[in-house]
Amino acid sequence: MSAVATTAPQRRALVRRHPLLAFVGLTYALSWSLWGLQGLLAEADPISARWLGIIAAYGPTLAAIALAGLLRPERQAAASPRRRRWLAGGVLAGTVGLNLMIASNPLGSPHPLVAALLWLVITLLPAWVVWSRFSRRIGVRALLHTLTAWRVPPIWYGAALLLPVIISAAGIALMTLLGQPLPAFPRTEPVRALLPLLVTTFVTTLLYGGPLGEEAGWRGFALPRLQARHSPLVASLLLSVVWGLWHVPLHLQGVYHGIFPDGLPGILLRIVTTVPTTVLFTWFFNRTKGNLWLVVLLHTAVNNSAGFWLPVTLGVYAAMAIMTLTLIITDRMWRMRPPEDTMASAAALNASREGTR
Repeated sequence: MSAVATTAPQRRALVRRHPLLAFVGLTYALSWSLWGLQGLLAEADPISARWLGIIAAYGPTLAAIALAGLLRPERQAAASPRRRRWLAGGVLAGTVGLNLMIASNPLGSPHPLVAALLWLVITLLPAWVVWSRFSRRIGVRALLHTLTAWRVPPIWYGAALLLPVIISAAGIALMTLLGQPLPAFPRTEPVRALLPLLVTTFVTTLLYGGPLGEEAGWRGFALPRLQARHSPLVASLLLSVVWGLWHVPLHLQGVYHGIFPDGLPGILLRIVTTVPTTVLFTWFFNRTKGNLWLVVLLHTAVNNSAGFWLPVTLGVYAAMAIMTLTLIITDRMWRMRPPEDTMASAAALNASREGTR
């Protein structure tokens, strides 16, 4: 009986000693196992395989929520129940409508019941993450408390949405100045005609293309803990490796064929190209005082900007590298952050700041 009774405290003590290892291990276990099943089902049941891949992308956020609740299991009264219901209900209604509009029909699967259950999971996931923002568990609420902190100066919305576009445009301009040929533009229609597709793609990417499923993990849980021990630059380099390797199953399945080389060279190139993106995200996270909502928007804009109507070129990578070096130098990212700044942005390390709105 004693062994059973002390299991939870022992697990909590182990995670408290090694929170980053626990996070990486749980994230990889969740995502890689689901991506493995996706690969096995890709030919026999492509619809179910697609749903599994979407759920797998939520591995970092699911792992972070689980560990945050384990580390700080103390409970307190649920905050703003009406606001919680409205937010979660709104997200749920939106995901249902979006999935009904763009998703494959689960009944077209050779295993319609399995596909329908997976479809239900991906429909509920975004709403559950938003609902968890108001969790009774102090640790979970602290982790996600800035996920609904949208009352920020407009300049940060502009930065989140336009920085990736500016970088892509600068890369194209650089290629033009150097006399290098440009690939064909993915979209040639006027912006006005593309606007409905752009909005739909943006929302779909935010919910199911990585941002909402990843950022509570990478930036919400891991980055504050890394920055408690390392400078923002070193923390970014370490997180780049973890973030890049997380994509390995997708490389092995050929998802990035034509974007990255096949095999080990493609995986190594993935890690290298992840470094400047991670540095940008670290800078942005710190500058916005750990605002997960804005980082989710930035992640969505990054995923959408290159390849939607602007082609991906070597110039884009060069422009990203130049911006990264500029941020490192101007922000002195090789220096440790002041303890008060580190703790202010480490929502996962502190008790909930319920006053944040």
